[in-house]
Amino acid sequence: MTRRLALTATAAPACIAAACLVAPAAWAQSAPTALDEVVVTGSRIAGGDRLAPVDVVDRRTFAAAGVSDASQLVRLLTANSGSEAQVDQLNQPQSSGTAQFNLRNLGLGSTLVLVDGQRWTNSAVVATDGSAFVDINSLVPMIALERVEAVKDGASAVYGSDAVAGVVNFITRKGVARPEISAKYAVADGSEETVIEAIGGLSLAGGDLTLAASHFHRSALGSDERDFTQAKTYGRAAWTAVTSYGQPGSYYRPSQGGYSPDPDCDDAAFDDAYRNTPTDSFCRLDYSDFFDLTPEETRTQLFADYRRPMAGADLWLQGAWSSTETVARQSPSLPILARSLTVPASHPDNPFGEDVLFRGRLLGAEAGASVADFAYRTWRLAGGLSGDFANGWTWDLSATASRQHVAYDKPDVIGSALQNALNGLGGPGCDPATGTAGVGACRYFNPFGSAYLGTGTTNDADLIDSLIGSTGLRGAAGLTTLDASTGGQALAWGGGAIDLALGAQYRRSTFRHDWSDRVNAGDLLTAGYSPDFDGAQEALAAFAEARVHLGDRIEAQLAARYESYDGDDGQISPKVAVRWDATDALALRASWSQGYRAPSVYALTGAQAAQPSVFDRGAFVFVNTLTSGDNDLKPEESESLTLGVLWRPLPGLELGVDAWRFDYTNLVVKESAQAIIDQAAADDAAGLTGTPAQQRVTRSGAGALTFVQLYFTNASSIETQGLDLSARYSRDLWGGAASASATWTHVDRYDIRLASGAAATSGVGWTNLNTLGRSLPQDRGEFALSWVNAAHSLTALVHYTSGYRNDRSGITDPKIARQTTMDLLYTRTIGADLDLSLGVVNLTDEDPPLAQFALGYDPVVADPRGRVVSLGLTKRF
Repeated sequence: MTRRLALTATAAPACIAAACLVAPAAWAQSAPTALDEVVVTGSRIAGGDRLAPVDVVDRRTFAAAGVSDASQLVRLLTANSGSEAQVDQLNQPQSSGTAQFNLRNLGLGSTLVLVDGQRWTNSAVVATDGSAFVDINSLVPMIALERVEAVKDGASAVYGSDAVAGVVNFITRKGVARPEISAKYAVADGSEETVIEAIGGLSLAGGDLTLAASHFHRSALGSDERDFTQAKTYGRAAWTAVTSYGQPGSYYRPSQGGYSPDPDCDDAAFDDAYRNTPTDSFCRLDYSDFFDLTPEETRTQLFADYRRPMAGADLWLQGAWSSTETVARQSPSLPILARSLTVPASHPDNPFGEDVLFRGRLLGAEAGASVADFAYRTWRLAGGLSGDFANGWTWDLSATASRQHVAYDKPDVIGSALQNALNGLGGPGCDPATGTAGVGACRYFNPFGSAYLGTGTTNDADLIDSLIGSTGLRGAAGLTTLDASTGGQALAWGGGAIDLALGAQYRRSTFRHDWSDRVNAGDLLTAGYSPDFDGAQEALAAFAEARVHLGDRIEAQLAARYESYDGDDGQISPKVAVRWDATDALALRASWSQGYRAPSVYALTGAQAAQPSVFDRGAFVFVNTLTSGDNDLKPEESESLTLGVLWRPLPGLELGVDAWRFDYTNLVVKESAQAIIDQAAADDAAGLTGTPAQQRVTRSGAGALTFVQLYFTNASSIETQGLDLSARYSRDLWGGAASASATWTHVDRYDIRLASGAAATSGVGWTNLNTLGRSLPQDRGEFALSWVNAAHSLTALVHYTSGYRNDRSGITDPKIARQTTMDLLYTRTIGADLDLSLGVVNLTDEDPPLAQFALGYDPVVADPRGRVVSLGLTKRF
C-alpha cells in the first residue's frame, strides 16, 4: 500500500501542470482567496481546515447551476458519486423524494451530514440496498444556505461515526440585514417548477433572529415524454422496460408442461401487449410509458436561527421544519410475484379447459398508471451556550433533537382476495366462507383479455377496488445529541504553540417501521412479506484534538476519538495531519486517519421487502425479496491517507492537487439477489440439492421465481484511490471581476472484494450493479467562467462525466458514453434592491447517454430533464 501511495504522490507535480490546462471551472466565487483562509468544517479548532482538503460551494454557484432543491447539489462536488438524487421508481421505490451525498462512492451512510456543525437525523426510509442516510432535501430552505463545505478525507476522529468518507456541512446565513423575497419559474419540455423563498432578520430580546421559508413545486416529467426511455425505440429489447408479466397475461398449462399466452394477446385493442414472435409463450407488456423521470413534488420548509449574548455567554437556538409530498407514477398494477394463483377449469372465461397458473398482473396498460404517495415530515430543534473561561479557554454546550416521519402508500393486489375472485368468490359483498361461486354478491374476476374486449365477463370498478390494498408504511427515524467541549491554548513557547480541544458526546438514534396488516401477513402480491420493527442505538464518545504550531511554517493536527455503541468495548479513531508552508506560494499537506462506523439500527434489527430486477432463465424479471437484519454485524472500519500540494505561482492564480486513498473493510451491505439466484442455478446445473443458495430461492410449480431470502452482512472491503485537482484564476477585467476555476476528480482504483480472501473486482468505470458500489465514472470535472460588476453577472458552468460501462446482467452493449453539459446564468441588478436573472441548465439540450437500463439511462449519474430554462426575481427591502 505504501508503495502505491508513493507512486501517486510522485505524480503530483504533473497533475498541478494539468490543472493549469484545465482552465475554466466550478466555484469561481467560492474557492479560497488565499492559502491561509479559515473555514469551519474539518476541525474543532479554528483554522484547522488548512490541513484538510475542503471544497466550498457558495450561494452564487447554487444560482448559476440552477439549483432549486438540495438534491441538485450533489452534481457540484466532483468527489461525490453514486448518490440517489434522481428518482428511479424501478430500482429505488421506497425512497422517492429523498437525496443524499456519497463521497468517494463509499456508501450513502458513510458521509456525515451536518447543519452548522450539528448532526441531523437519518431519513425514515432507506435505499433499496438497505443504506441508511441523511435526507438532504429535508434540511433547510435553499435561501437560508450561505455555503456548503465538504471535507474529503476521513473525519471520524473529529466528528465520529458516519464520517469515514468525509463530512458535508451546510452553513446557514445569519444576521440577515435586509429581508429578501425570491421567486423562480423553470420549465423543461414536459415539466415545470416554481420556487418561492423568503428570508429576513430582526432584533428580538437583545439578540438577532433570522427567519426563512420556502415553497417548492415541480410537476411530473413522465417517461412517455422522452424517446430515450421508450422500449419501442430499441425494438422492445429484453433490457428495456418490458416484462413477461403482462395483462393480458400468460398461463401455465400442466397438460402442456409450459406457458401459453392469453388468446387475445395479439388483439389490436392492446397496444402495449405483444409477443416477441408468433410462437412466443408469453403475452408481454411494454410498461415504459408509466413511470416518472421526475415525480410531482411539493416541499415546504421553515427555518429559524436566534443568537444573543447573555450573562457572559452566547446563546444560539435553531428550529427547522420540512414537509415533502411526492407522487410517483408506476405501472397500472404491479406484477404478481409473491405467489402463483390458480384459475380453475370451472372459471366461465377459462379457455384452456383445465386449472392453469396465472402469470401477469391485475390491470393492463389500458387502465393508465397507478401512483405511489410519499409524505415526509421532518423537524429539528437545536440550541447551545458558549463562553470563555477566565484563563482564555472556551466552553461549549449544545443539544439537538430531530425526527423524520414517513407515510408511504403504494397500491398492491391482495393475494387472498384475488384468488377468491378467480374462484368466483370475489366482490365487496361476498363472504368466501359462506358464498357460492358466481352467485349473488359473489363474482368471478376475469383475468383474460376477454374482460376488456367485452367478449367475456367484465370486471366492474367495485370488484377491482376490492382486490387492491396498500403497503401503508408508517415509519420514523430520530436522533438526540448532547455535546460538551472546551478548548484553548495549552502550551506556548518561542515560535510555537499547542491549541487543544476536548469534548464528549451522547447520541441516541431510533428507527421504526409499521407496515399494513396485509404486508405483515404477506398477502400483497408484489410487496410480499415484511414485519414491523422498532430499534434504538446509543453512543457515547470522547474526543481530543491538538493543533501544534512549529514556527510560522509548520503546523500539525493530532486527534483521537473514542466511541462506544450500546455498551460495547468501543473503538478509537485517530487522525494525524501536517502542513508545511514551504514558501509564501507553496504549501504541502498530508493526513492519515482511521475510522469506524457502527451498523445502522436498520441493518441490525430491520427487515426490508424489495423487488429488484434480476436476470433469470434468459429474461429480466422482478423478484420478491426479504432482507433481514443481523444483530451480530461488526462495525465497518476505514483507513485513509491524503497527500496534497497547494501552489500560487502568480497573483490571482491558485492550483491544488490531493492524492487520496481509502481502505474500507467490513462493509455492511445487502446481499445481491442476482448472486444468490446465479449460485442456485449453478448448483442446479451441477446436480446438487439442498445447497444454501437453493434453500434461499423459492419458485412456483411452473418454475417462476417467487421469493429470495437475503441478509445484511459484512462484506470484505473496498480499496479506492485517486486524485483531486483544482485551479482558480481571478483578475479585474472590463470594469468588473473575472474568474475561471476548475475541479477534477480522477479515480485511479476502486477494488472490491465481496468476501474475505476473494479476488478483487475493479469497480472503476462501471455501474457496479452486481457489486457493492454504485455507478462510478473514472473522471468528473466541474468548470466555471464568470464576470461580475455592479450591475451585471454572467456565469457559465460546464459539467463533464467520463464514459463508463454497464455490468447489468443480460445486456448486449455495456458502453455508456461520456457527457458534457453547460449551464448559463445572467443576472441584472437594478439599483440595490432588485435582481433579475435568466438561467439555462443543459444549454444544448443533451439527452442522457444511452445505458441499457430499463428506461434507457443511468439515473444515478444522468439528469433526464434535458434543457431547463428559468426566470428569477429577487427583491430586497
